[in-house]
Amino acid sequence: MPNTEQTAILTADGQVKAGPGYVSWILVVAEGTGGAWQLNDSTDDGGTDLVSGVEAANTTHFIRFGALNDGALRFGTGIFADIPGTNVTLTVGYA
Repeated sequence: MPNTEQTAILTADGQVKAGPGYVSWILVVAEGTGGAWQLNDSTDDGGTDLVSGVEAANTTHFIRFGALNDGALRFGTGIFADIPGTNVTLTVGYA
């Protein structure tokens, strides 16, 4: 794995990374009514949810898993964000 982390900002369902990778942190920002979100071990809106949550309206939540060699969440197939509503923004730190 490379040492350089990248970030992806998503406001709707979308691919974070096409192949295997690691997620070190997630910033969840909710507006309006808030809503649910998931990160799937997949290259599309399928696969296994490895982390998910429901963010309350008008809140921000930072989730830190750790560095690549110290707790990062491993995705074997790909990293896909599932954001069912329209009020959640995910910023994902990954490698």
